[in-house]
Amino acid sequence: MIFVTVSTGHFDPLIEECDRLFRRDPNRFPFFGQVGSGFYIPKFPHQKVMAPEELDRYMSEAELVISHGGTGMLSRLYRLKKKTLVIPKQIRYGEANDGQVELAVKWAQLGMGTLCMDVRELETKIEECRRLPFSFPQFPKLGESLQKSLN
Repeated sequence: MIFVTVSTGHFDPLIEECDRLFRRDPNRFPFFGQVGSGFYIPKFPHQKVMAPEELDRYMSEAELVISHGGTGMLSRLYRLKKKTLVIPKQIRYGEANDGQVELAVKWAQLGMGTLCMDVRELETKIEECRRLPFSFPQFPKLGESLQKSLN
């Protein structure tokens, strides 16, 4: 299963492209998604929203996860050490700003996922994500360096 999530927001262009791939070849693109509050209703199995525990379970069981580039979702995926294709929400897809782009680019630079900046490249990027190894660097715990400086 390929789990696709847009969180509780909307990202219809991504959901539409996933649905196009699913309809063409459901065995190659076995999507299950959390499709949020968008208007497009895909043919692949999905839910609008999920409880955090359910979301973690689906992401853990997935072959790979396709996610928007929000900090909360990427933090979850880091904690799960999950192979991820990150496609940031952008102005050209109806967002108010390109605020997810910088984090998504950094995520890929660190080797924690595959970056996809254009939904039209999704098929190619899925295949790339399937074959690439990923690494999840260790980061200091929040406040750890501050704590050491106070001692």
